[in-house]
Amino acid sequence: MRPSLDTFWNPTAVNEWHDQYSPEKILKSPKKSRFFRDASSSSPTTSPRKHQSPLKRTKAEANTKKAFEARKHRLAEAFLSELDTTITASQVQQLSAATGGVRFIWSKTLNSTAGRANWRRETTRIRNSDGSVETLHKHHASIELAEKVIDDEHRLLNVVAHEFCHLANFMVSGIKDQPHGRQFKVWGAKCTEAFAERGVVVTTKHSYQIEYKYMWRCGNEECEAEFKRHSKSIDPARQRCGQCKGGLVQVKPVPRGGGGAVGEKGKQREVKGYAAFVQANFKDVQESLPVGASQKDVMEAMGKRYRAEKESGGAVSHAGKEDASGIDVDNVARVLQYVILDDD
Repeated sequence: MRPSLDTFWNPTAVNEWHDQYSPEKILKSPKKSRFFRDASSSSPTTSPRKHQSPLKRTKAEANTKKAFEARKHRLAEAFLSELDTTITASQVQQLSAATGGVRFIWSKTLNSTAGRANWRRETTRIRNSDGSVETLHKHHASIELAEKVIDDEHRLLNVVAHEFCHLANFMVSGIKDQPHGRQFKVWGAKCTEAFAERGVVVTTKHSYQIEYKYMWRCGNEECEAEFKRHSKSIDPARQRCGQCKGGLVQVKPVPRGGGGAVGEKGKQREVKGYAAFVQANFKDVQESLPVGASQKDVMEAMGKRYRAEKESGGAVSHAGKEDASGIDVDNVARVLQYVILDDD
């Protein structure tokens, strides 16, 4: 007998049918199933350990960095107080007390050095009722620290000690014109002796290497000047070497396209043909025309002079292909980078 259609709409009957005829399901997460195995399987029972990228910090290094960032402000202030008490018998803090003491400034724009000591003395003269004049001095002092350079406790202690010696030289010794002179070295020797067990060594210059994220190098083999930055602030297509005007090439990190305004192996592209002619004669042609001549007039005159010199047998370089007018069309694009366009 054919079942009634009413049974199809009965949820109890439907569920009983599913329980009886549906295959049994294993109740476990499909994402985790690959980590379990039965007796006949060779699959791992636990999640495989991920390989750490060599460019990434380990978890311990990241935790150390995070802990330093959390306490570096307190560490700097505590060490400065300890330096002042041990080296100058608290004279630096006493002299700057009227202006709030020595302030720390954590700078994100100070990139070329790790620290800088700032000091200014404000002098006030007060005439007393008896006619005498009293001179008062207020010392404004601060230590500027580079956020991007000071990345561990060792550097912080050494930079603070170095800048403290500058303040002691200014405020206690009264020396303004010899920032790294004999008296500075005396203060530095005292700091080194007192805190050597903490790795403090005060020299006339910070001896550690500043790590820059980006670096460009001049493509001129006779120059090869390097330009380092914490951000990608140099565009080789628009900027050139400040020493020899050579093209720049990015060497850190090396871009995919080879990145730079220079040719292969760091050599500058040689400008030839019509482009070289424009470079050599543009100003002369422009001055030969009436004042206010448009860019179009200048380039037309340039083309006429170029063709005339070529027809007369002059020494005109023509390395690229030329059109019917005799103009090196391959170099026209390069010419435009040396031409200032009018607003018209």
